[in-house]
Amino acid sequence: MRRLLIVGAVSALATGAVLLTASGASAAETVPSVPDNLYLPEWGKYAAMGLVALAALLLVLGLFLKPKQAELTLEERVTLYAAGGGAPEGQGNHRAPQPDQLAQFKGAAESVLKRNTSLEARIASRLDAAGSGLNTSEWLLLHIGIVIAAGLAGLLMGGGSIFVGLMFVALGVFGPWLYLGFQKSRRVKKFNALLPDTLQLMSGSLSAGLSLAQSIDTIVREGSEPIAGEFKRVLVETRLGVPLEDAMEGITERFESKDFAWIVMAIKIQRQVGGNLAELLDTVAGTIREREYMRRQVDALAAEGKISAYVLGGLPPLFGLYLFLTQPGYINPMFESPIGWAMLGGAAVMLGVGAFWMSRLIKVEV
Repeated sequence: MRRLLIVGAVSALATGAVLLTASGASAAETVPSVPDNLYLPEWGKYAAMGLVALAALLLVLGLFLKPKQAELTLEERVTLYAAGGGAPEGQGNHRAPQPDQLAQFKGAAESVLKRNTSLEARIASRLDAAGSGLNTSEWLLLHIGIVIAAGLAGLLMGGGSIFVGLMFVALGVFGPWLYLGFQKSRRVKKFNALLPDTLQLMSGSLSAGLSLAQSIDTIVREGSEPIAGEFKRVLVETRLGVPLEDAMEGITERFESKDFAWIVMAIKIQRQVGGNLAELLDTVAGTIREREYMRRQVDALAAEGKISAYVLGGLPPLFGLYLFLTQPGYINPMFESPIGWAMLGGAAVMLGVGAFWMSRLIKVEV
């Protein structure tokens, strides 16, 4: 199956190249006054783009298909235990291994990351905060593939224009990071919204006579994601010998939540000086609930400004993309002359400054 997918990907790439060459030749025959490497017919452009996308999909499926079984590493066993409570039935301590090609690519990516530990730590923290199931080497390979695919798409859409290709490469470089940031922001908002009810559940469990570890286990069984998964990770880490306070500090670092930092501080104070932890958690839950209510009020009042900022920031590039797709001859001189490049660069700088200024105006700390 994997070989069929890879062969299909190669065939799709070859067909796309033939279409690209043929469409370029037909453009030269029908419009002699236009250089033959400037534009592509609409059908040839989109057909080649579709074939490149199909080839990329087939390559990813062919490389990541896992047909055999191999033994799980200790780290993978712990991760599997934290995620699902154990290996699937009949699988034991084995897993489906990577194909030879993927193992080679991942080995090269891992060697690059080992030489750059700061990059590996940054990728790992972003993936962890976004709740992604990929590891650092898989993310690096996927990111490289996205950059290459974006560059090819830019060259095809721009009729061979290097400037358009570089623009799409930049989109491929920054797009995945923006996606991770968006996923992290969604998880953090959901995490903070669930905190008051979670503290109420924990306080009720403590008042009923359960220990702190048992109350955390109650949250794991009855809570919602992402809190249930994070507290399950806390339980796994404590069973492996990590102090409870340190395990909960890990949640604070991953989500960068000031509200949860208060919870960890309350637990630390109670463990050092004693007191009724259930009442303390009730007080913290009330404070967090009031902060969340105030935060939502501020978001409602700032919604009009946010929409205006999104419209003003997104209208120029979206309108430029519309012209590029519908009237390429009208906007193409912007990408072919130094004056056009300078105008685009100046517009991008001014747009970035304006977007930053508007973001600071509509951002209100609560």
